Amino acid sequence: MIHTLLPDNYAPTEVAVELAGASEDRLMPGVDRIPGWKLTSRSASLIPFLIYEFGLEALVPYIQDQYFLIDAGRQWARVRGTHKAIDDGLGFVGYAAGIEEPPERRSTWWKVQLHLDRLRDSEEDLERIDGIVGLSLPTRSKLRRVYHGYNIPAVETGYTRLGSCRLAGDSGVRVRGLRPKWSFGRTHDFSMQLVQADYEALGIWIPEVSSQKWIDMDFPWADANFRWADDAEIARRVSLGQSLEQSSVWLKFTDTTGAVIGYRNATCRAVSAALDGFDVSGNRYARDRENPTHVLAFGRTDFGEGYGATAAQVSLLFGPDLTDPSRPGALWLGPSGLSGGVEIAAQPLDLEFGETVRDHVQILMRL
Repeated sequence: MIHTLLPDNYAPTEVAVELAGASEDRLMPGVDRIPGWKLTSRSASLIPFLIYEFGLEALVPYIQDQYFLIDAGRQWARVRGTHKAIDDGLGFVGYAAGIEEPPERRSTWWKVQLHLDRLRDSEEDLERIDGIVGLSLPTRSKLRRVYHGYNIPAVETGYTRLGSCRLAGDSGVRVRGLRPKWSFGRTHDFSMQLVQADYEALGIWIPEVSSQKWIDMDFPWADANFRWADDAEIARRVSLGQSLEQSSVWLKFTDTTGAVIGYRNATCRAVSAALDGFDVSGNRYARDRENPTHVLAFGRTDFGEGYGATAAQVSLLFGPDLTDPSRPGALWLGPSGLSGGVEIAAQPLDLEFGETVRDHVQILMRL
């Protein structure tokens, strides 16, 4: 139907001219298709222009599928500056996180930290996480820290002026020129049985006791550092546990060729099963000097130690000599840092050391 704009006193000639130039019947079907056309008929050549039109260029480095970028990006743009935008943005790069904001009373109330759902897949992902979160945050907010697996927060005192401060700082390091701190941790648990050859190599072998009589003891009386009324087998484990606890021990990391990557200082503790204490593969062990069943050797690398190398094996090195006397308190030593010693408890490992990761190694040894 043609709608005329002619005045009421139009002449037949005027009507004829208008009808001759009317194009509604021919053009209106196309006009009716224009709304939504950009979203229903998206050719590859049109995609870059749609990204520009919707203002989604900032998301191009984080979303490879440009069709998905247009659909998800427009939804993200509508909630940008909210927690929802952070969740969606992290999803674009394959992560999820809990968002933690400091209380308003803190002077840095506008700084946000994230509890990531898992350890970063690679160090290259740090830029992606920092970038997408920076785009998703409110303009007033900044990403302060990201952690998973290793979180040691700064000590916070009271609310008064004297106490409104932080002692030291949160765990983590800044790397790759990025502003946030990154604090990741992994745990590697191993269990094994100590055998006679291990004890003999360490020089602490005590034969298993088959009799409770003193006359059947086959070690010097001067070494009997337990009570006369103690069970002989318990006394044997106590003696072995004490010997291991008192030994100098290091974690030795080697690569696939057997070359040493480095050494990390470790600690031994005589333990037994308990309801609370050291967590080893979901089981709990507490320090026990009176009736130990195991010895737990453990150590934790620091951020960046061994970075660039991949360990294929970890073992315990007891009683080595320090090759550089000027570093008596060093906790991490390079391949030439130690010499000698007795190596036991070798365990296979696939560990790529990272700049932002502390690796906690625990080896549980049954006495």
